[in-house]
Amino acid sequence: MQTDSKKRHEEVLAIVVKRYVETAEPVGSRYVSRILGLSSATIRNVMADLEDMGFITHPHTSAGRMPTDKGYKYYIGSLMQVRSMNDQVAQSVRDEYGHAMRSLEGILVMTSHMVSHLTNYVGLTLFNEFDRLYLDGASHIIEHPEFKDFNKLYAILRSLEEKRDILSLLHCDIDKDGLAIHIGKDNRFNYLNECSVVTQGYKVKGKVSGRVGVIGPKRMAYEKVIPTVKFLAETLSGILEDLDR
Repeated sequence: MQTDSKKRHEEVLAIVVKRYVETAEPVGSRYVSRILGLSSATIRNVMADLEDMGFITHPHTSAGRMPTDKGYKYYIGSLMQVRSMNDQVAQSVRDEYGHAMRSLEGILVMTSHMVSHLTNYVGLTLFNEFDRLYLDGASHIIEHPEFKDFNKLYAILRSLEEKRDILSLLHCDIDKDGLAIHIGKDNRFNYLNECSVVTQGYKVKGKVSGRVGVIGPKRMAYEKVIPTVKFLAETLSGILEDLDR
């Protein structure tokens, strides 16, 4: 983006992303103009620039705009304000772990359940050593309009059931301990092009042992998902350290 108009372009992009995440409907210039107090004509020009730069696009049936993969990535990397983890929720997570079975499998199963419950997306936990992948909340996929096409929905649910393709995706980040975000076509498989995969590594004895994360639509609440995934990965690291003693 050019520096002289960067702020305005970023303001418009942020509004388009946030509104589209909330509604799943393309965002019109009139809505953005009301938020920023600028004319619709000015906003249409900015939107045209953003579309030329590949950050937003528009369906043929609508004058509104929606984010592209590139737009989501720019928003996450430069514009997004990550929410802090609610203290009450964090404590409830710790309490749940306190009631969990003190076995590795029980803890990993609980982790995938908790990340799904907290985000309303598909939760996953990978344990590297034996390629164990635990998934929870696959039914959340059907709640999103992106997957109303039956063939697309079937392919995604089948991949979650068989796990092979999901494992292949996660192996790209298997030795990383930081956050990894794969949006749209980053996921390689065509039927996952409308999905995002957000994961964070967890450790045992200082060594990366697996990943915690979610699978959901590109139109996900990254501000909430990212701190949730990070917190669960960090908490899991501590739990497994205690279990290993």
